[in-house]
Amino acid sequence: MKIAALRPDLATPPGVDHRISIFEGDLGALSRSSGYAGLSIANELFRWAGRSPSTLAWDFTALALGVVGADRLVNRVVTSADGWTREIELTVGVSDPVRWQKLNDKLVPMLSFLTGDFWLLKFVDGGYHPRPPKQLAGSRPETCVSLLSGGLDSLIGAIDMETAGSEKPVYVSNRVRGDVARQEAFANRIGAGGRLLSLNADPRTSGVIAEISQRPRSIVFIAFAVLAATLLDRYNDGEVVDLHTPENGFISLNIPLTTMRRGSLSTRTTHPKFIEMLQGLFVELGLKIRLRNPYQLRTKGTMMIECREQDLLADLAPKSMSCGRAGRSYTHCGRCLPCLVRRSAFLKWTGRLDGDDTVYIHPKVEDVVHGRVNNDFHGKAFAEYDDVMQALTALDFVRRQGARRWIGPNISSPYLEIDADGYRNVAAEGLNEIGDFLELTGLR
Repeated sequence: MKIAALRPDLATPPGVDHRISIFEGDLGALSRSSGYAGLSIANELFRWAGRSPSTLAWDFTALALGVVGADRLVNRVVTSADGWTREIELTVGVSDPVRWQKLNDKLVPMLSFLTGDFWLLKFVDGGYHPRPPKQLAGSRPETCVSLLSGGLDSLIGAIDMETAGSEKPVYVSNRVRGDVARQEAFANRIGAGGRLLSLNADPRTSGVIAEISQRPRSIVFIAFAVLAATLLDRYNDGEVVDLHTPENGFISLNIPLTTMRRGSLSTRTTHPKFIEMLQGLFVELGLKIRLRNPYQLRTKGTMMIECREQDLLADLAPKSMSCGRAGRSYTHCGRCLPCLVRRSAFLKWTGRLDGDDTVYIHPKVEDVVHGRVNNDFHGKAFAEYDDVMQALTALDFVRRQGARRWIGPNISSPYLEIDADGYRNVAAEGLNEIGDFLELTGLR
């Protein structure tokens, strides 16, 4: 499938199947596209910072918007022979197409690792150069950038950074329905309300059966942080700006629970291999941004235990969102893998099944505490759910053959060049946390 991600004023290249209009456009121009994304980003950045990010940051964002748009337009079941792997040819408008084309040997493996697809990238002249705001802002003295999604991990990251006091971060949020109020509330509670930059790509597509797996969805989140980093005084003074992506190591590694699991609702955007490849791309481009995840060798439970401000965490943690399948209810399903990791983390943190005040659908906390996971509707819906069954299968495999055999080639020295043993340990420890939770429910 051939997709183009271009400004609306640029001509569509010959042979393109679908076009995504990015950054701007009137309704007439947008109606001639198969979708659009990122229409409000420039105006929101100008209102927040009173200045424009670097050209390279806009180019990277154009690529990210194109990847997410193409991902939505190319349905895996409809277009791929095996129901998963797709072949996508993506054309992106950038400021220096020759420079970007020379980076194909880095970009293609990086995107293939992220999405599991085959990519062919083409770059054409058409970078985004928005008109600067009429009134330029003064200083942006923040020292770094950190993601704040509304999830538990990024909340802990923000609490730790604010409590330590050695950095003054800009917190960047991907503004999506259901998370906005949570993101704003967290920023205000940690005393960083004035340092929250909330952006929304708002990708829309039409005329196709949209792909729902969304493996590359978080690359736009990182692109927002790259835009923010290049706005800071530190960056414009020639210094390196740290971009923090707080996430626990177990979820970050995304080890398949079983050989049959494809992780269709999981993203690899904070996987250490992807981060390594992305950092290499930044170096080649000359973007003075350093990616950091201080929790790469921590489980979610350990992150909660080691959080620097326990009272604040106790108040805010139940209000965070971890679920991968919450949908429009904005309520934790309680049984997907992210929910299992969350529930096991609360258990490790508090030492009690009823130490978690989060509202879950399957099953409710009180049903788990009283052992009703096998004899009521919600309990059966929990016990028989795919992610629960696969977690039990993985735990049984580890019991019989050991964690290293379960992890297999997903972590090896050539695959991850830094502390492979540390990654194996956090993978095994994270699975054991889930096992402790399932044991107390009576399922293990």
